[in-house]
Amino acid sequence: MDERLPGTWTITELLPDGIRPQTAEITFDGDRLYFYAGCNRAMGSYTVDGHILTAGPVALTMMYCPDMSTEQHLCRVLAEPLDVSIDGDTLTATGPAGGFAARRA
Repeated sequence: MDERLPGTWTITELLPDGIRPQTAEITFDGDRLYFYAGCNRAMGSYTVDGHILTAGPVALTMMYCPDMSTEQHLCRVLAEPLDVSIDGDTLTATGPAGGFAARRA
């Protein structure tokens, strides 16, 4: 992966189901990632080798929210290596547990 990954991305679709979250962002900053999906915030480390992104343990705040499905999806997909590609301002990350599509914020 190249220097295009760092920054904030608005998550537009949860893959493979095509669910479009109301509010979801992921930020890559140095060797840290952060995401917010409308309720809890998450943070963790990550590495990139070629086009494979591997997130380290992700810590999540533990507030109760009526709908935590987007957060749960992101935690599940980040638990395994993701194949990441960037085409223009579109980021696609896919892995065994699903993935997400995002656009540069």
